[in-house]
This record gives sequence, structure tokens and C-alpha cells, in this order.
Amino acid sequence: MRNPLRVILFLLAACLLSLVSARAQTQGEMNREAAAEFQKADRELNKLYPQVVAKLDAEGQEKLKAAQRAWVAFRDAQAALEADSARGGTMAPLLHSASLTATTQDRIKQLRAFLKELSER
Repeated sequence: MRNPLRVILFLLAACLLSLVSARAQTQGEMNREAAAEFQKADRELNKLYPQVVAKLDAEGQEKLKAAQRAWVAFRDAQAALEADSARGGTMAPLLHSASLTATTQDRIKQLRAFLKELSER
């Protein structure tokens, strides 16, 4: 019987490869492109966050700040966990960056929805 972790890792790697540009040919290039994708998502989040802050009163701002700190801790811990499946391997940075990107994109969706709700009040 095949090692289920290897099968899962292979499938995850195949999905992640679809996230990076077709230009990347080496693991190092794929790692750099995955990191660049995260930086892009992080920039988008950093543009959106102040827009949400601006819609809140002081108490709401403090609550958002606390939620964002907790979310950042979760995002980083989740990425470390996902990269751990390739601990010590050259694919670990790709897994780490892909997790950061996916979690950040989810947060962007959450904050956009929250901003829309605040704007409709």
C-alpha cells in the first residue's frame, strides 16, 4: 500500500504548481514566484485594511486590530504547519508561501465583505 502522506504531498504539490507561473522551471524559481504571489496578496490586504479601519469607530478599530493580530498569528502558524510536510526539503518554501497566499486571499474576501456591510449601514 502506498504511503498516504506521500500521495497527499504529491497532490498538494501538483495543485501548488498550478499556482506558479509556467515560466518557473526549477524549484528555486517556483519558490521565488510563490513568494512573489504572497507579496502581491499581502500588498492587496494592506491597501484594504485601512479602508476598513476608516469605517469603524475607536472601539471597532481596537476590535479589528485584535482580530487582525490573531489572524496574522494563525496565518503564520498554518503556513508553518503546511510547510512542515516537506520539512527540510526544497519544496517547503513553496508550501509555506502558497499557504500564506491562500490564507491572505481568504482574509481579503472576509474584509471586503465586512467593508461592504459597513458601507451599507
